[in-house]
Amino acid sequence: MKGTLYGISVGPGDPELITLKAVRIINECEIIAVPRTRGENTLALEIVRNVCDISQKEILYLDFLMSEDRQILKKRHNEIAETLLPYLENGKNIAFLNIGDVSVYSTFSYIAAIIRENGGQISVCAGVTSFCAAAAEMGEPLVQGKNPLVIMPSSCTDFEKFLDADCTAVIMKSGRNSADIMDKLSQKGFENINAVCDCGLATQKIYRGTENIPDKCGYFTLFTAVKEK
Repeated sequence: MKGTLYGISVGPGDPELITLKAVRIINECEIIAVPRTRGENTLALEIVRNVCDISQKEILYLDFLMSEDRQILKKRHNEIAETLLPYLENGKNIAFLNIGDVSVYSTFSYIAAIIRENGGQISVCAGVTSFCAAAAEMGEPLVQGKNPLVIMPSSCTDFEKFLDADCTAVIMKSGRNSADIMDKLSQKGFENINAVCDCGLATQKIYRGTENIPDKCGYFTLFTAVKEK
């Protein structure tokens, strides 16, 4: 297979946080693959429009499903991979866009595994994660000394079990469960509980302390909290 599928990390929202390497690869690729759900405009593509001229690129919109059914998701992932494979077989290079860093809870990882199984070439471009960008916006370190860092979505299995550790906790994709997350963090002894919504966007909001965090926030919300010995 002559073409390469590139997993391109575009950062959390601020176009200035996309890397020079990502810009170079996007400029070199003939095709841009854009994951989306429910057919909405995608943040990843808007970020890229700010730093690259993509007017001559072929754009493939890849519709992912919002489902917890693994069989349904697997079927859809295979369908998306089947859409991409003919381009790669014909020697076309594809830039697959991802918010944040492609190695952290990305849609790309599922598709890349299928492409590899079919003999395709994969290359990954690292980027700025939302939690690193959020820490920078707050002007606070995520971890110091020997304190560990635990990163998880609020929907993960054994969520409360992970909160038993003395650590800095980063909880992603958590806006809809804000009140419940704050309660659990407080019950587990966490302090310095903060939330950042829409990091790097014009709609960015920083909430410091549970008394200032709304019970419901937007989808692109993450929490940081600290528990030390």
